[in-house]
Amino acid sequence: MVRRFISRQRALTLLGAAISALALAAIVVWALNQPAPTWPRSGSGLALVAAAIAVYLAGCAARAERWLTLLHHNDARPSRTDAYGLIAVGYLGNNVLPARAGDALRVVFLTPRAETSRRTVIGTIVAERMLDVALLVCLFVILAYGVLGGIDVPAGRLAVAALLVAALLVVAVIVALLAHRRGHLRRILAFLAPMAAATLRMRGRHGAALLAWSVLVWSLEWGSWWLTAEAVGLHLALLDVGYLMGLATIFVLIPSGPGYVGTFDAALIFGLHALGHAGALTLSYLLLLRFVIAIPITLLGLAALASRFGGVARMRAAVRA
Repeated sequence: MVRRFISRQRALTLLGAAISALALAAIVVWALNQPAPTWPRSGSGLALVAAAIAVYLAGCAARAERWLTLLHHNDARPSRTDAYGLIAVGYLGNNVLPARAGDALRVVFLTPRAETSRRTVIGTIVAERMLDVALLVCLFVILAYGVLGGIDVPAGRLAVAALLVAALLVVAVIVALLAHRRGHLRRILAFLAPMAAATLRMRGRHGAALLAWSVLVWSLEWGSWWLTAEAVGLHLALLDVGYLMGLATIFVLIPSGPGYVGTFDAALIFGLHALGHAGALTLSYLLLLRFVIAIPITLLGLAALASRFGGVARMRAAVRA
């Protein structure tokens, strides 16, 4: 069973790399036909970039507090320093390693420090993902078809995305039925139960607290995206930025390479075109936003990894594990 799981993970990694390569090739062809991007050079433009980075990092800190809330509610005992450091290490892993390995690093490094099981830590990360996806998909639907009903939302591509999600659900149902027929379903559910516990416990005051943290996380990221647009002279309305964030969340569900390369970029280009923006400003925003949300937090993750979690050699060992 372990060998099958490893082979499936490798297949998923290869699929993600192929999708990223194809998407990136298409984006490069598109970029070569655009005017040269422009960069903030004035004092006010650079100040906006600095503010965008600061607000984004504040959102990362809010993520750490939300994770702490989840961990404590599920009987784990992490330190705040570990939670903050591992959020940065997680971004580092997701940005430079395949198969979104940052989450695996968080599990491996935190489990012994928090005196809990790996499946419990995995469960808290699953709960985070459920909160983020639910919040942003709802945001996208409300903005795309409600508040921003006048924008040009290319229905064909959205239909393809919907069909992809539906296909994944059908595959999941088929796998569950096959496991049931072979007598494996009960054992699989018993194995998965600790990983589902954190999500199932998101109710009452605890659920309200997590929702509040999630709203804060994405409000700060929303602000960072808007400040980045202002820095390059792309004057987006706040509601337009929310639409782009929701759209990007849907696109990055597709398997891809490190840092969601290709899929994230396609989402931005697709969304900006739907909002009526094209040319050099679109390319400038894409490149600068990539810098704002990837480079500073990745460097902080590298610093945390080196100072607290054993360095690159320990990271490699953790990924192999």
